[in-house]
Amino acid sequence: MALLAVVGAALLNACADSTVQAGSNSAQKSATVERYEVVQTLSANGDTVLGGTQTGVVTVSTDAGNRWARKQVSTTASFIDSTFCPDGSAAMLDVYNTVWTSSGDFTDWLPSKFDKPSSPVAIECHISGLWVVGSGSNLINSTDQGKSWRVVSFDEDAQFTALAFTSDTHGIAFGEFGMLAFTNDAGQSWQRGEPITGDFYTYDALFIDTSTGYASGLAGQVLKTTDGGLTWVRVVNTTEAPLYRLFMHAGVPHGVGANGTLAKLEADQWVSVGYERPVLSFLGAAVSGNQSIVVGGPGGLLRTVQSSNSSQADPS
Repeated sequence: MALLAVVGAALLNACADSTVQAGSNSAQKSATVERYEVVQTLSANGDTVLGGTQTGVVTVSTDAGNRWARKQVSTTASFIDSTFCPDGSAAMLDVYNTVWTSSGDFTDWLPSKFDKPSSPVAIECHISGLWVVGSGSNLINSTDQGKSWRVVSFDEDAQFTALAFTSDTHGIAFGEFGMLAFTNDAGQSWQRGEPITGDFYTYDALFIDTSTGYASGLAGQVLKTTDGGLTWVRVVNTTEAPLYRLFMHAGVPHGVGANGTLAKLEADQWVSVGYERPVLSFLGAAVSGNQSIVVGGPGGLLRTVQSSNSSQADPS
């Protein structure tokens, strides 16, 4: 799942006060990420974790984030989102209108250019193929690993910011000003839905089943749906921090965001979770790494954290 354009400036200009942490070996730390790099996306498939940086680097771990290998895929790319496909292959979304795909050991990455959206924001891989959303209310779909693209556009001056497929056939695209679009036929057709009230701007969305899901947005807002995205209600986020990424860990929805916040859903509200050596800047990416949580951010931040069993008001 994907970091959105609204925090792009923060990603590129964040202070580098986080310590590099990747594995337990100093030589390996320096070979994995550099202090000037920002880890903007993380994706996991079992014990395999992929990270992408703003400087075109892909990091690969096959043991849930304990040891990493570094690959400079391109010196001109900037990876903002990533995804695993049902067949085990993976794709990285490059802000410069390119999708990079790889399979096997993730050492070779092939670029595929597209014209729309001109400013891509998020990527997902589904049984219906690769999907990219972004500016101009555009969704694009490729069923051949990026060799060709089909464009679906609502011709509005607004961007889609997140995409979630909740089943083999059902998907939801989230956009600016509360914009929603739905598919019930695996993306063959899309229809506008009733917008989320309050001009809600979605950072990320996470569904725990076909009906129940959460969407995080500006100013620490988190919304919940129990009818597959047709209607949304606000839930309490006691952290008050914007949550840039939502993900499942140990069967529980979690999120990361501003001020080094790690949060989880508890009693139908979002609460802060303590962890060792808390991060002082924002967390821009996170996934479940088996027993640990893998987090990424500015200042070459890439490490696993162990969350405590108890929640607290502020992890920093």
